[in-house]
Amino acid sequence: MDISFNLSDGTTSTGKIIKPAGICRGVIILIHGLGEHFGRYGMWSSRLADMGYAVAGADLPGHGRSGGKRGHVASYSLTEEIIDSLTEQSGGIFPGVPVILYGHSLGGAIILRYLIRRQPEICCAVVTSPWLRLSFEPPRFKLWLAAAVRSIAPSMIQPSGLNVDHLSRDREAVAAYVADELVHDRLSVSLFNEAVSAADYSLKNAALLNVPLLLMHGSGDMITSPEGSRRFAGDASLAELKIWDGGYHELHNDIIKDEVFGYLAGWLAKMTSE
Repeated sequence: MDISFNLSDGTTSTGKIIKPAGICRGVIILIHGLGEHFGRYGMWSSRLADMGYAVAGADLPGHGRSGGKRGHVASYSLTEEIIDSLTEQSGGIFPGVPVILYGHSLGGAIILRYLIRRQPEICCAVVTSPWLRLSFEPPRFKLWLAAAVRSIAPSMIQPSGLNVDHLSRDREAVAAYVADELVHDRLSVSLFNEAVSAADYSLKNAALLNVPLLLMHGSGDMITSPEGSRRFAGDASLAELKIWDGGYHELHNDIIKDEVFGYLAGWLAKMTSE
């Protein structure tokens, strides 16, 4: 079912709640990555629904079908509003079932920050390839510009610099990404600064994680560094780290996606049966 809600800055966020097959075992709140949208997780959501999980997701501001300047998120407080709204709406449909937060890349870092800051009373969380540390050094000019204009032009847009060939070893998945009209390569000054700040906050406060977390990363990720995930998991006693040998950034679209899903399914089954 389609959903939409208004955020505090006036932006309308749009998304979906995908109902499970049969009895609902849990609700998964899914937050997508930079420049993409929730619709790219249709196949993954369908597989989770077949296992009995409802999946709820919405496009971030400036992404997908949501409102706002492309690539611009004014504040991470808006991402918290999205998670809260998705949890509330899906909880009204499936009351009393376990809640699982799930985030990929930028969305993974958003989830980690939310878990540490808000300490939600949920079942567990899954994070893949989080933006905690990048696998490359951004150009010094971009770093200087982001710092120089953060207070005077926070919505200033730059190219993200994403190399699409680094997303997946599956060429068809990369081609589908390139052909997707809702995908963009935009990144605002405020979103970049918020992402960097959130990553530093999560790494410094990883020990405060209070729910079980499955943290997965590919050793071949050339976009976000698996070292960031290793560092986080090393300080978070409730985090289970799974490094996939050779895996690229989008594990759910990589050539090992079936193995990744099998591992995820087993972990979720264990968490929701306890």
